Amino acid sequence: MPITYLTSLAHFESVINGNRPVIVEFWADWCGVCRSMSPLFEQLSTQNPAAQFYRLDIEDVRDVALALGVRNLPAFKVFKKGVQVGDLVGADHSQLVRLVKNM
Repeated sequence: MPITYLTSLAHFESVINGNRPVIVEFWADWCGVCRSMSPLFEQLSTQNPAAQFYRLDIEDVRDVALALGVRNLPAFKVFKKGVQVGDLVGADHSQLVRLVKNM
């Protein structure tokens, strides 16, 4: 499943409250480390069709990042039925694989 960009707080709330697990990558265009994680995130999205993968640009949807306390990039958060059940901050490839596997 391709990665979808979250464009607003309402969009974010609607996807995290669904029945499928959701993982959101918080990133910014200027973040080089974020760019280094993107290929792996995209690969994981195609390998895990039961989950939904989203990307949120903190410059475009700042209110969501602030509400969730995202202060460092990249950050990944997993939600199930509206509840955050996992997270990862930083560019650790093996930890991202583990986070997705445990969704």
